[in-house]
Amino acid sequence: MYQPPTQHRIHQPARIDAAAIRSLIGNGEQVTVQFTQDRLPAQLLADLDALAATCGPALEIRFFGASAEPFDADVLRALPHAVNLSLDCHMRAIHLERLGELGRLKRLHLGVRHLAELDILALDTLRGLEALSLGETGKGQIDLAPLRHWPQLAQLHTTGHVKNIDAITALPALTQLSLSQVKSRDEVDFVGAMPALTRLRFILGGRASIAHVTAPRLEELEVVRVRGMENLGDIGRFPLLARLSVEEQIKLTEISLGANPMLEWLVLRNCKTLLRLRGVAALPALRALAVSQTQLDFDLLVAEGLPRALRQFSFGTGKRQRDKEIDAQLTQLGYAKAPYY
Repeated sequence: MYQPPTQHRIHQPARIDAAAIRSLIGNGEQVTVQFTQDRLPAQLLADLDALAATCGPALEIRFFGASAEPFDADVLRALPHAVNLSLDCHMRAIHLERLGELGRLKRLHLGVRHLAELDILALDTLRGLEALSLGETGKGQIDLAPLRHWPQLAQLHTTGHVKNIDAITALPALTQLSLSQVKSRDEVDFVGAMPALTRLRFILGGRASIAHVTAPRLEELEVVRVRGMENLGDIGRFPLLARLSVEEQIKLTEISLGANPMLEWLVLRNCKTLLRLRGVAALPALRALAVSQTQLDFDLLVAEGLPRALRQFSFGTGKRQRDKEIDAQLTQLGYAKAPYY
């Protein structure tokens, strides 16, 4: 799937080295300055805020939980220029209304296990967000209804939150959606009504099938560790799909690739009951195929024919000697190793 920029973390700095951070960002890296506490020197916060004013979303400011004490969001009053903010791994938090004072905020990761403010997204200032990630909150679900008023939202990740999720269906900019820990009883048909969706990810949670899920403009699909998944449906219903990754699906026995003229990259990993991969030979654009820990028969797969466009091919069985033999055969056939990411 999509590979983010290289991540560089600076943990608990005693001072802000603005020149070094700007250099890293200038080299294309994503820099995270992170703290496990909310009581920090005023000068350090001032220097961090000044840097945030010039670095934009490439600079993430992160406060993550490391104690039983609630995170005090009052510290955000010293960071009015924050653009990319993560408040995660906290058990509790207080004064989260301070998020409403961050007028330049574009990216927010919020992870508070016992979140009291389940209507937090109603803060008017958050309407300008472009990316939102919501962590698990235990029993209560964050109300997603306010998202209907977020016209700039392009990326959304939600961990178990589906309350009023259909509010996102008409958002013109929302291209990336990641659904984590969505339960089998929760409907996901709303995906088909999202006009701009190009990347979709299902991770964790449970459901037997996504065969009914449609997305006319989808380019990337990832299905990872979804409990009980038995049926992906005909992948040909995604005519623009360029990347498909299916990982750790222990009940999936078959994948049917239909008319997927754009599919370039396919990863199948740790699907231990997967016996059949239909249609791979007919994929005209497939350049990379990575298979590991499945029940697919390597010799049969090769005998049935491989796409002419294929340049990278990896196949692992978990058996050391057999894998060496396969690697040697693939090298002889002229294939380079395909990455598993």
